[in-house]
Amino acid sequence: MPKKEIDRKVAIILATDVVNYSKHMETNESETVKNLRACELILQRVIKKHDGRLFNSGGDSFFVEFPSAVEAVECAVAFQKDIKKRNSSDIITVPLEFRIGISMGDVIKEKENLLGDGVNIAARLEALAQTSGITISKNIYDLVKAKTSHQYNDLGIQKVKKNEFHAYDILLDPSQKRKLKTQKSNRPILAIAASFLVIAVVSFFYITQVNKSTSNSDISSLNTILVYPFKNITDPENKNRFSEALTESMIGSLSRYKGIRTLSSSTSFFVKENEMSPSEIFNKYAVNYIVTGSIQTFGDNSRINLELTDAKKDTVVWSNKIDFEISDIFKAQEKIGNEILEYLQINLVAGSGTAAEKLGTPERLIISLNARDEWRKFNPEGYNKYNELTDQLAQQIGEDNPFITLNRAYGLFQKLRIGLSEEPSKDIEKLDILLDEVLESDLRVNALHFKGIVELVFLSKDCDVAKDYAKQAIELGRTVDAYTTTGTIYFLCKDYDLSIKSFRNALAVVPNDNGWFITRYLVPSMYRGGYKDGIKTILEPIIDATDMPANLLAYYSFIKLKEGDLDSAKLYLQRAKNMGLTKKYLTRYEMDEDTFNEFESELKIIGEIE
Repeated sequence: MPKKEIDRKVAIILATDVVNYSKHMETNESETVKNLRACELILQRVIKKHDGRLFNSGGDSFFVEFPSAVEAVECAVAFQKDIKKRNSSDIITVPLEFRIGISMGDVIKEKENLLGDGVNIAARLEALAQTSGITISKNIYDLVKAKTSHQYNDLGIQKVKKNEFHAYDILLDPSQKRKLKTQKSNRPILAIAASFLVIAVVSFFYITQVNKSTSNSDISSLNTILVYPFKNITDPENKNRFSEALTESMIGSLSRYKGIRTLSSSTSFFVKENEMSPSEIFNKYAVNYIVTGSIQTFGDNSRINLELTDAKKDTVVWSNKIDFEISDIFKAQEKIGNEILEYLQINLVAGSGTAAEKLGTPERLIISLNARDEWRKFNPEGYNKYNELTDQLAQQIGEDNPFITLNRAYGLFQKLRIGLSEEPSKDIEKLDILLDEVLESDLRVNALHFKGIVELVFLSKDCDVAKDYAKQAIELGRTVDAYTTTGTIYFLCKDYDLSIKSFRNALAVVPNDNGWFITRYLVPSMYRGGYKDGIKTILEPIIDATDMPANLLAYYSFIKLKEGDLDSAKLYLQRAKNMGLTKKYLTRYEMDEDTFNEFESELKIIGEIE
């Protein structure tokens, strides 16, 4: 009998995830990881007791297969009770809580992993579940209602993303009883409401863009920063001496970093003279964040109070104070720049620190951040500039610094991927050696996920090996780079649902997607995974950005064509081609030959991709 190309079966799937895991990690990373591992041991114990099989995990999420619906439900109940008991102990440093979803459906077996609707719906049910709760599908409920003693709460028809299902809560406690709107009965009303919402959103978006164009501000992936002139509280007669110097110094420091846009000092002083509010600054200049500061002087000692305000929300998102002596004013200026750059890097740009304390100075931090932005261009020009900046940094901190070693590894990876290597085998061997060195250093967590992608692309080419490295990286540090690389690994292994989840996690860590680097890989994952309806939702608000990548313009052209808007489809396909869209561009990473041929055939009515 010939071997089946796809191994399908019906399976009962349990999906569970930690609630607010990222916040726990931000508060106390090491204790959170330690407590997660303890909870995982509890989960493994109850899984074994109920004949389950853990087939996939990604840091704080776990997917388990069961031979029986009753065993799956009893396992879920036992786990939640054990976790509740554990959290009631006074010695628990980080009490973790879980949500659980259980479904039965068709799955595809890929080695030891399971893919398909059965897994997807379990994950959707888990997202629908309450904290410390369990939500199950109707087919599970029908199997277990007469065989268990638990109380169940009918939630009716629910829709999460593209999946629609009849769901039930298992009531572990009477307080868990809730009432959700039944999706089916509201469909006509929701459809009408959605239509008005779309019109409102599109109208707002159009008006916003008109306002932006009148103020000469284009849509971009970069955050725009305005440094508001510093205020001298205790020395108003000499306010210009300090405020202008600090303002100009701050603008100069931030302007050197290419990952943000910093408005000129003339704009800063104009804003102050006209006493513009944060909301007015946001509307007129499309400013995302405003840096404000005040100076207090007592004898020879001074204090600078700093605040970073979200202009749109008019709320302070970060603050700090720096004490210094008047004679150290220049050191104070340097420290201010370092503090703000570090915040911007971690919270708005990179989603994680580049160990600024290891780099030592704001100048080195800027070089590092600019090198990162050049690498993300993933083209020969960016590769050359990345190496130039890495050379500059190496001259200052030493070639043997683990930070430089990791940078050299990234450079070699890109050199190989974009076809610039004249001796690929030697470069691959050198890349492996460099990464092994970093894995033995205090930058191990930064190297783990990168080791995974190197294994998959150049070394073992084994998805299981690559995923294991990715899992370790996420367990140790949920950084935007770890999530992005993990998403790439899952994409290359054709596990598109987990790829999408990883890229979405990356965007959650750092909502501002500089250069649309994450989005440019999330959208292909959605296309390949069959989530084409969701692509429009992601791209519509940002598609006219001045730095929109060619591939995203092409996908948007595809969406407009499917909607029957041929004029827009032609316009965006031509923009994509002007930005460098070619067959080689698309097949280098995100499309195999068959996918490209299908994509191109769809677009042939409006143009060809050479």
